[in-house]
Amino acid sequence: KKLQGIRQLGGFLRVSQRMVILWQPEYFTRLWCVYELAAFHYINLDVKGTVDIVPLKLPVLTLTLFCYHFLACAVFAVLGPTLILSEMNATWILENIPELWIFPWRFFTFFSVFFVGVHLVPGFVLWKFCQWHMDDRRMLLQQLRGFRMDMAECEVESDRAFIEGKLKTWFGGV
Repeated sequence: KKLQGIRQLGGFLRVSQRMVILWQPEYFTRLWCVYELAAFHYINLDVKGTVDIVPLKLPVLTLTLFCYHFLACAVFAVLGPTLILSEMNATWILENIPELWIFPWRFFTFFSVFFVGVHLVPGFVLWKFCQWHMDDRRMLLQQLRGFRMDMAECEVESDRAFIEGKLKTWFGGV
């Protein structure tokens, strides 16, 4: 079955113009993953086949940002009229704030509640997530620059011999 799957890989890659690698730190430590990438490159030497490496955390970041902004908009739409524009708040402002300071008071209240509470505080969490993602991107570049075939893991030693033989045939060496 394994050999049958390996033979079908070439047919699949031959009709593919693009390869998307869903990368995580372990990707380039697996010999079979490296083999798939090498096979795609070899089969697409004549044409411009593109390889996109997408860190797996990137979709998580995208989904997190979407949810974060959705929540911020929901809070803005629900709490704005409920808190700042409420009759109770308007009455308190008219009774306690001089007329000249009503606009600055409302602006400051709006800014502090919505910007600080809804955007700034959660922004620190997103900042840490972005740092985490950039650390992974640096690791990816280090893996690409310092890749060594002998360091890639392979459970079955006969698979290593097969892959190294194919790479020598395709590229003249390992």
